[in-house]
Amino acid sequence: ILLPESARNRIELVIHVLVALFGAAMAYNGTILGLSVMEYKIPNLNLPEGVRYVPLVISGVLIVLFSIEHIIALLRGEEVEPSWH
Repeated sequence: ILLPESARNRIELVIHVLVALFGAAMAYNGTILGLSVMEYKIPNLNLPEGVRYVPLVISGVLIVLFSIEHIIALLRGEEVEPSWH
């Protein structure tokens, strides 16, 4: 069963909002985890353990930005063009 265009757009908007919330949770919890182990050192590297959580935080922020881009495009009625296109 095909949905009308307006219903599909609303569902797609909800999906992007949920994905943005997931990315925000990744970034927030990664920050909390990283800060909680920052005083410990990684042996032989002498770096704080919190460095291990930096990719998690960066990934969460990028997911949020991706979702924001798609939400703005949906609200404007446009398509997001891939940068490699």
